Amino acid sequence: MNLMEDCFAGAPQEFLICITVHKAANTGVYTGDLYVKISLDKISKNTKTHSNSENPFFNEYFVFEFHCTLTELLRLTVLFELKKYLLYKKNVTLGELLIDLHSVWSQPSHSYFKKWGKLEAPISEEPPGEDVKETNAHLQIDLAIISQHSTVKTGITQDDIGPENINKYITTQNFDDIKSNLLHDVESYTQSNIRFFLRLYKGIFIKKSNYMLQVSFAGFKAKTQVAKNTMTPEWNLEFTFAWVYPSLAQRFLILIFLHEHLQWKCVAEYEISIEEIAFHDTPSLGPTYLHLYDPVNPLNYVGRILMELDSHMLSEDRPSHVLITKTIDSFTDTRNTTDENFFVEFLPLLGNNIHTTSNSYKFVVKLAEKSSNDLVGTLKTPPGKFRTAMQTKCFRQDSPFRSCLFKLRLPDNRLKFVSDFLIIDIINFMRSELDVFRIYQLKYPNEVSNQSKCLKFLLHSIISKLKEGLAKSQFSHDLGEDATNWDKNRQHFLQDFFVKLAHQLRALRQKLKFSFQEHLDAIIVDIVNEVQRLIGEITSLANSLRVQDDWPELLLTLSAGGKMLGTCRLNAKHFLFIQKLQKYQSTNQCWKAKSFVFKSLGCTHSCGNCGCNVGVILGCISIVLDRERREFLSCIAGDWSSDDFMIWQPNVVQTFISCQVYVHQAKVRPGAEHKPLSDGHVSVYFAEQAAETQTAPATLSPIWNAVISFKVLALPGSISWYLQNPPLISIEFYSNESELSGSGQTAVSVISGEIENESGWGDGGKCWQRSALTKLQKLKSISPPPLKWVPVARDGIVLAEVLMSAEFTELVGETDVYKVEKQAELKMGIPLDIRPNMLNYVLEVIFVGLRNYTKSMLSSVGKRRAKIMMADLVLSSGLSTSRVRNSINFLVAYASGVVSLPDQQEYWPAMVATDVVVSAFNKESTLGAALVPSSTSFLQKEKSTKCVKLPEYSDDSHDHSSIITMDYDEETALEEMEDERVTKSNSCWRRIKIALGLNAATVANKLALKYDEYAESSDLHEDKRFTWWTKFYNSVHDDLHDRTHLCKHSLVIYPNELEQQPQFGFLQDWAVPVPLVHGVKFKKYGPPKEDIYATLKLQIKLTPCQCAAPPCDAGGGDMLRPLAAAMSPHHQTMIKTITETVHLTVRVYVVQGLQIRPRDWSSESDCYVKLSLGGKMVSDRAHYVPNQSNPIFGRFFELDASLPADPILELVLYDHDKRKDDLIGATHIDLEDRWHSKHHAMVGIPKEYSQVGYNQWHDIYMPSEILENLCQQVGIQPPYFYGNVIEVDGMLFGDETIIAKSEDLHERLSLTVLRNLDKLPSFGYKLVPEHVETRSLYHDDYPGVEQGKIQMWIELFKVSMFIPTHIDITPTAPITYEVRIVVMNLNSIPFGDRNIFGKLMSDIYVTGWCQNVNKRQTTDIHFRSFGGEAVFNWRMVFTLKYSPNEDMMVIRRKGGLFEEIEIKTPPIVYLQVWDKDFITRDEYLGALELNLSNLPEPYYTHKQCQLFSSKRKRLNLFTRKSVKGWFPLQGCPGRAGIPTTHGGKMELQIDICTETEASNSPAGVGHDPPMALERPSRPESSFNPWTHPFKSLHLIFWPQIRKYVFIFVFMVLLGLGLVIFFSNLPNRLMSIPLE
Repeated sequence: MNLMEDCFAGAPQEFLICITVHKAANTGVYTGDLYVKISLDKISKNTKTHSNSENPFFNEYFVFEFHCTLTELLRLTVLFELKKYLLYKKNVTLGELLIDLHSVWSQPSHSYFKKWGKLEAPISEEPPGEDVKETNAHLQIDLAIISQHSTVKTGITQDDIGPENINKYITTQNFDDIKSNLLHDVESYTQSNIRFFLRLYKGIFIKKSNYMLQVSFAGFKAKTQVAKNTMTPEWNLEFTFAWVYPSLAQRFLILIFLHEHLQWKCVAEYEISIEEIAFHDTPSLGPTYLHLYDPVNPLNYVGRILMELDSHMLSEDRPSHVLITKTIDSFTDTRNTTDENFFVEFLPLLGNNIHTTSNSYKFVVKLAEKSSNDLVGTLKTPPGKFRTAMQTKCFRQDSPFRSCLFKLRLPDNRLKFVSDFLIIDIINFMRSELDVFRIYQLKYPNEVSNQSKCLKFLLHSIISKLKEGLAKSQFSHDLGEDATNWDKNRQHFLQDFFVKLAHQLRALRQKLKFSFQEHLDAIIVDIVNEVQRLIGEITSLANSLRVQDDWPELLLTLSAGGKMLGTCRLNAKHFLFIQKLQKYQSTNQCWKAKSFVFKSLGCTHSCGNCGCNVGVILGCISIVLDRERREFLSCIAGDWSSDDFMIWQPNVVQTFISCQVYVHQAKVRPGAEHKPLSDGHVSVYFAEQAAETQTAPATLSPIWNAVISFKVLALPGSISWYLQNPPLISIEFYSNESELSGSGQTAVSVISGEIENESGWGDGGKCWQRSALTKLQKLKSISPPPLKWVPVARDGIVLAEVLMSAEFTELVGETDVYKVEKQAELKMGIPLDIRPNMLNYVLEVIFVGLRNYTKSMLSSVGKRRAKIMMADLVLSSGLSTSRVRNSINFLVAYASGVVSLPDQQEYWPAMVATDVVVSAFNKESTLGAALVPSSTSFLQKEKSTKCVKLPEYSDDSHDHSSIITMDYDEETALEEMEDERVTKSNSCWRRIKIALGLNAATVANKLALKYDEYAESSDLHEDKRFTWWTKFYNSVHDDLHDRTHLCKHSLVIYPNELEQQPQFGFLQDWAVPVPLVHGVKFKKYGPPKEDIYATLKLQIKLTPCQCAAPPCDAGGGDMLRPLAAAMSPHHQTMIKTITETVHLTVRVYVVQGLQIRPRDWSSESDCYVKLSLGGKMVSDRAHYVPNQSNPIFGRFFELDASLPADPILELVLYDHDKRKDDLIGATHIDLEDRWHSKHHAMVGIPKEYSQVGYNQWHDIYMPSEILENLCQQVGIQPPYFYGNVIEVDGMLFGDETIIAKSEDLHERLSLTVLRNLDKLPSFGYKLVPEHVETRSLYHDDYPGVEQGKIQMWIELFKVSMFIPTHIDITPTAPITYEVRIVVMNLNSIPFGDRNIFGKLMSDIYVTGWCQNVNKRQTTDIHFRSFGGEAVFNWRMVFTLKYSPNEDMMVIRRKGGLFEEIEIKTPPIVYLQVWDKDFITRDEYLGALELNLSNLPEPYYTHKQCQLFSSKRKRLNLFTRKSVKGWFPLQGCPGRAGIPTTHGGKMELQIDICTETEASNSPAGVGHDPPMALERPSRPESSFNPWTHPFKSLHLIFWPQIRKYVFIFVFMVLLGLGLVIFFSNLPNRLMSIPLE
C-alpha cells in the first residue's frame, strides 16, 4: 500500500527552485562589468559583477521559495538576463535565456546539471538597432525543482553512470564542452528560427459582460481589446512573433478576464503545450474551440473561444523578437464540422451506497452551457440488520424508466474520433488479454513452459490487432477537405507510434522465444511488466493527444434533500452515437448500461480511487445528432423501445441473477483511527442489497474466508447489458463497529446462463488432452472469479486492501419460480477453486529491540512485549528490559512457529508487528502497530526444515517463543559432509597440480588486472605532498586520454546516503526497521502524517516446511511446530552479539557541503557543524566557513557511544549569525545498522593496502585477519597462499595492486579477496569500500524538502587502546604563488587610428590583472606601430593564492563592515591590448585569458599561431612552472556586427614560482631590477610626441613633408630662375649687336 501521492498533485506544497549560475562564454563583450539577472514570478536576484572578460565566471547559488500547487508552479518561466552595468545609463541586456519550469520538471531528476543555454536577443517592443551586435553567447547553469518527493541533482547520479563508475561522481565529463552539454530539449543541429501566428477570433460565454484575453509565451505578453457588454465577443486579432524551435519555452497561457465590480477578474485559463501539438513538425492547432472552466471551481463551465495557432520556419538567421499585433478578418467556418443540434440523455436505472440521510434524489446533466431537466425519485434504506447504523441509501427505477434530456449546438467532429476509438479498443484488448494471462499464472503457477507459450500467443494477438488497424488505414483515414495541419500531423504520428509499438512487441516475442529454460520465469515477469508499461504509455497517449476539436466535459450531478451531493465528470465523446462506426460498438459506450462513480464536491484529488465516493449509479448515456435520432432508435431496438421523449421501456424487463461475493482477507494500514489494531469487517453494497462480514478482532491482517450470497436478484434489462460492461459493487471497510475507514469499488464477473456449465475451473476432461492455449481461452469466462486485492481509501489515502472477488450468475428457466430475497446469506469457506493453496512455512523472528522510543510517559507504565502476527500465527518476545535512553531490549529475543501461507505469494497476508504494554496484573494493551514491508523478501528459497504436530495441551500462542529450529535435517547434513570431503580432496589435488605447474588455473579477477601497466609508467606513487584530499579529488577525475590518475590512490564517492545503496542491502541485512504508528493525523489538502513514536528492529526468516499441506478443514499451521533441536553455537553467538551492549568510539569526518540553502537574504550561509550522540553535543561554531554555498569543512570529530542505547548520530548544519544562529538542516545516521551489517560498514575497505602515506591502512585488523575471521564465520577453510595467487572458497585471485606493490604480498592478496567477496559462493555480497557518502539535509519546518547536501563518512571502533590514529582531512591551505609574465612581442595587431596624414597606426600598450581589476599592471606604450607589430619585453608580476586540490584561486575580500569573505575563481590572468588615445577614449584591440592550470600549449612561431582548437594539448603551469611561445588574441566585434576571428598574436614567457622561490630570486616589474629585462629595440619613431616636440618635428613631420619642401624649393628656385631669365631676356636681346 502506498500513500497515493498522485492524489495530492493538486494540493499546495512547498517547492524550492535552486539555481546556480556558473559562467558565461563567448559574450562578445571584453570591457565593462557583466552580471546575470534571474527573474522568477516578480522576484529578481542578481549575481555579482565580473569585470573586463568575455567569459565571466560567477559560480553563485540562488534559491526561490514557493508555496503553491504543482500546476501553478509549472506555469512559471525562469528568465536569465546577461547584463552590462553602466554607471549613468540604463543597464544594457546582452542576451536572454528563458526556461519553462515544466521543461525542468519533465527531466529525470527534475533538474539540469551544468548545462549550457544559448542567450538569445532580448525581447523588445521595437526592432533592435543596427548597433546591436550578434553573439554566440552561452550561459552555464544548474536548475532544479525540489519538492517533498524529489531531490536536487548535484552531480552524476548512480543511475546515470552505473555501479562500476560510482566513484566518478562530479566530473566524469567535460562540462566546458558546450556542444555536448546543451540543455536537454535543445539540439544545435535541429534548432531553427520560427514565427508563431496566434489568431483569436471570437468567444461564446454564458455570462454577459466585458471580456478581454491575455496571451503569454516565454517573455511575450499580449492583450486583446475589450469586448463590451456581450456574451459573444469578437476580437479578430493576430499576434505574431519570432522565436527558436525547439526551445525550453513550451507553454502558451491564455487568460480570460471579465470586468466585474469595477475590477478585472480572471474567470478562466487555458494552457497549450507545444510538444502536444507539434508531433515532430512545426506546431499548429486549429481553428478550434477551446472549452474553458472556472479555475476556482472546475465544475463551472465558463464558455469557449475560437482560436488558431500556426507557425512556419524562417530562413533569416537573426529575426527580431518583436511582438506584432494586427487585425484580421472574422472567421467564416466553411468546414463540414459546423455546429449541429445534439440530444444529450441520461437514464439512471439504479443506485447504491448513496451517502445521505434524505429520502429523495435529483439528477441533472450538464454539457457546456446547457443543462437538462431535473429527474427526481425516492431513496430507500437497504433492508437488513447491521452492526453499524446504515448511513447509505439506494434507489431503483420502475419500468417505464424516465431520463434527463436536453439539446445543444456543438461542432460535429465525430469523424476525427475514429483513431481515438481505435486506441481505446487496443487498450481494452491488451488489458483483457493480460488479465486472462495472469489468471493462467495463478491456476498453473509451476507450468513455466506453458506460460511461455501463452505469453507468446498473447503478444501475437496484440501484434495482429495492431496490424489489422494499420492495414485498414484506420490511422490514416480521410478526414475530408477541411482537415487541418494538426489533424494530418497527428495521424502520421499515431501511425509511426503504433508501427514502432508492433516492433517492440515482436522484440519481446523474440526475447521470449530464444530464452533459456532456467531463466524463463524471470523473463516472463520482465515481459509482463513491459507490456503493462506499454499499456500505461498508450493510455497516457490517448489522454493527451486530443487537444483540437475536443468536446467539453459531460457533468452528471446528484442531489439529495435539496443539497448537491456529488458529481461525475465524463468524456463526452465516449457516448456519441456514430452510426458509421459499428465496428467500435464494443468501445463506444452510447446507451449502454454502465456504472458511474460520483465523487463528493469537496474532492480535489487527482487519482481515480481516492475514497471520496458518494454513490454508484447504474445507467445509460447517449449523445445523438438530432437528424440521426431515428437511426439511433432503430439501432437499439433490440434492447429498448421509446414511445415518447424521456420515456424508455426495456424489451427484457428484468433478469434474475445470483450474486456471490468472496471476501478472504485484508491488509490494514495501522493507526487509521488512532488505534493500533482494528476490529474490522467489510460491508458490500449493490442495488438495493447490502451485507457485511463477521468481525475479525484486534488485528491488522483480518481473515474472514467468507462468502456473501444473494441467491436471487432482479436486474433491469437483459444479461447482455452486463456482459459488455460489468457493473461495480461498492465495498466499505470498518475498523470497528462505528468507524468507517474507507471505501472502494470492484468490477463484478458476469456469467451468462449459457456458459455457466463450461465456466468452471476444472480442465473438463483429461488434462493431457488439452493444450495450454485451450486452457487459456477457457479462462476468459471463469467461475468463480479469482481473488484480487481491492484498495479501500479515504481522503486520497489507501487505508486497507481487501482480497476479494464477486460474480453475477444468470438464473435460467422459468422466471416465475424465482423469488427475490432481500436478506443476504453469509457463510464461511470460499470455494476451493479460488481459495489459495496453503503451504507450511517456519517463521523465525529475533526481536532486536525498540529504538528511538519517544513516548516517554507511556514507557514507564509497565513492561513491553513485541509481537509478530502473520495469518493464524502469533509470535511474542520476552518482556522488556529497563529502558536505556530511547532504546528498549527484550529478555527473550527469539521466537519461532509454523504458519500456513498461500502458495501464490501475491496472496500472502500482511505481517503485523505490535508493541504491547504488559501491566502489573499481566493485562496486555496494544500501544502501536505496523505492517512489516515486503514479507516475501524474508523467504529462504533454498532451505527447508521439518516440523511435527503440537501436543494437544499446547494452545497458548506464547509457547511458540520457546521452540528452537534447525535449518537442515540429518540427511541434508550427511550430504553436506560428503560434499565437503569431495571438495576437500579436489582442492588438495588442485593445489598439488598448481604447485607443480601442471594446471593453468583461471584467476577469478583476471579482468581487474588490466591497468597493471600504468603502475610502471609513473613516478607519482608516493609524493610527500599528497594528502587525503589528493585521494578525494583524484576520485572524481576521469580522462580517457590521461591515465595518470591511476597512479594515485582513490576512493568511492556515493551520490547519496550509504544506507541507500542496494548493493549493501540498504544496511538492513541484519534487521528490518519497522516504524510503529500510534495514530494518523489527516490533513485537508495533503497526505496524512503518521504518528511514528518508535522503530522496532526485527530479524525475520521464512523457511519452507517439509510437511504435508494441511487438510481443507484443518486449522493450518497452528497445529504444527518446528522440529526441536539444539541451537547451534553460531546461532547463539549471533543472538548474543545482536542484543549485547557494545561501547564504541565513533569518528565523524565532515568533508564539505553542497548547494547549502542560504538563510541570509543578501549573502550565502556561514556554515558550521553540530553533532549530537547519546545526549552529548559537539559544536564547531568557532570554525564556521563564511559566505559559501559549497563550504569545505575538513573537520574531524570523535565521540563515544554505546549500543543499543545510542543508535542515532545527528549531524546538524547551522548558519552562523551574530544574534541567533539559524538551523539549515539535519541528517540522522543509524550506527547500529552499520555496526551489525555483514557488509563491514564500520570501516571502509581501501582499494590498496599501504602501511604508510596518505593511503595508510587505518582499520584495527589487517586484511588477512579480516579475511580469516570471515572464513571462520561461514565455516570454510582459511585462505591458502601459493606464489602470487590466493585461494579462497575454491577460487583463485591474483593481486590487483597497481601502486603500492612494495607492500606485503599476503596483505595485498587478502585485500583483493575482500574487494571481490561477492564472487565467492559462500559469501555473495560486497564489503563497503573506503568511501565518502553524500547525505541530504532536511528541516522540520519544510518536511521532505531538501535543504542541501553534506559529504562525510564515519568510522566505528570498539573502545580499545589500539585504535589507529585518525585521518587528517584538514583542508590544504591555498599556496601563495608569484606569476611572472613577460610580454615580449606582438604581431598582426589591428590598427586603431589614422594619423593626420591618413596612415593607419596604433599606439599599443598591454594591460593585465589577476585577482583584482583595480590592481592592474600596464606596459609602456609602443607608439606609432604602422605594421601591427609591437615590442615590449615588459614583466608583470602577480601574486595569487591557489588551491591545487580544488583547482581554484582563493580571493579574500571584505564582505561587510567587520567581516571578510572568501571567493574562489579559476586561476585566470587577463591580458588586454589597447590603443592609446590622448584626447578620446582608448580603443580596445584584443584580449587573452590565461587559465594557468588549463593552458593551451602555445605555438613556437608567430606564423604557426592561430586560434586554439578544443583538441589542443593543455598544460598545468603550477606543475610545469614555465612556458614560452605565441598566443592568439581574441579580437573585438567589428562595426558591422560580425565578430573578428583573430585579434593578433602575442609572445609571452610565463613563469610560476612559490613564495619561497620568489623570495630567493626576486624579479622586478617592467624593466626594473632585480633581474631587469633589456629594454626593447623599437623604431626611432616610437616615442611620445607630447613630451618631445622638436623630436616630433624631426622624426614625424619632417619625413612626411620633406618631399613637399624639396619640391616647393625646387619650384621656387625654378620660378625665380625663369623670372630672372625672362626679365633679363630683352636686355640680353638688345645687347646683341645687329649685323
